[in-house]
Amino acid sequence: MVSFSFISYTLIRSNLFVLQGEKDLQQLIKKDVFMGNNQMTTSQFHYNFDEKHIKQTNKKAEELFDYINRNYDYSSRWSFNTELSDGAIPISIDTINDNFLKFYPLQIQQGRVFLNSEYSNDAKEIPVLVGPGLKKKAKLGETFKLFNPANEKIEKYKVIGILKENQKLPSVYMMDGGRVLNKTVFRPLTNKDKEHVTAIQLFSTFQDLLIYNTSRDEVLKLSKIIRKKIFANVEFFSVKENIEEFYSIYKPKVLLFLGISLISLIIFIGLFLWNIWKSLSESRQEIAIRISLGLRKYQLYIITFLYQLMLTIVSFIPITIYAVINTYSLASNQANAAAQIILSSPLPKIETLSLILSFLILLIIGTISSMLTIYKFNKIPLTLRMGTDS
Repeated sequence: MVSFSFISYTLIRSNLFVLQGEKDLQQLIKKDVFMGNNQMTTSQFHYNFDEKHIKQTNKKAEELFDYINRNYDYSSRWSFNTELSDGAIPISIDTINDNFLKFYPLQIQQGRVFLNSEYSNDAKEIPVLVGPGLKKKAKLGETFKLFNPANEKIEKYKVIGILKENQKLPSVYMMDGGRVLNKTVFRPLTNKDKEHVTAIQLFSTFQDLLIYNTSRDEVLKLSKIIRKKIFANVEFFSVKENIEEFYSIYKPKVLLFLGISLISLIIFIGLFLWNIWKSLSESRQEIAIRISLGLRKYQLYIITFLYQLMLTIVSFIPITIYAVINTYSLASNQANAAAQIILSSPLPKIETLSLILSFLILLIIGTISSMLTIYKFNKIPLTLRMGTDS
């Protein structure tokens, strides 16, 4: 029962995350967007960033970004880790251009998203959206200072919006995954930022850079220009093709686990029914006497259901413990600094729904099986039930 419970919970959870991921990626799917994949080698990295070449690399990065800005419709983001206040809170600063929210529409619980003018203005107080994990330190309408590793400056931010809890930045490579945004600061890519793009910012942008309203030939051309200008390999893939490739790998795995789950279920049902029948057979004289004294047949069904409910609850205790520990490990930064979770309830929605659905599946299958066994047992005449095995 525990094996089946764990596998069914894992399958349901994974599929719910995939469905949510596909829903979140709809804007990319509709527009036939091409996504960048940074395939820079170690030798290329060292060449671009050694002391001899870094100035030249930065200059070429600025020119290359300007070329992309003038010739392509794109959505960009570069992300760097830093720390808030006394260093106790590791966070991420993500700089996004004015097209980013068209493809990744962030949901706001307080305030608003960026205005178009805020991508062009170079204000002293930079407007930002913050994850809900930071709202105690960075409240709506307040300002705070933060070191931005992307430009190596201490910047002053003004909070204009707070994101909803446990939002994810979906991934086209792992649709059942994604990056939780509870401890992320989003700032706009301004005109001033565009004029002084560095190599480290550009290389961060290359990964998941979105190019749209263009052809495959044009993105192949861009790959060649990047390779020629800045000694780096960036390949562009169709988001639709990426998702199709993901499903081609994901579905066989799901079928494999489903097969294992069914085998576990068959074994469980077989042992469970054998145990019920044996228990009924060993207690048939006592049951017959109780029936003769007024025990109703339907009461046997109720007792069996309660027994099955108890077994299901017991089998789900280790699964629930696993789900809670896994969630809290993310929340306490044991797994990944970019995947931290705030618990407004004991478990996030998909985790909770996965546990409930897998619990109900096991309870319903077990209950139906046991009820059929009781039905068969009740068909045996009372006089035969009172007989002995001798």
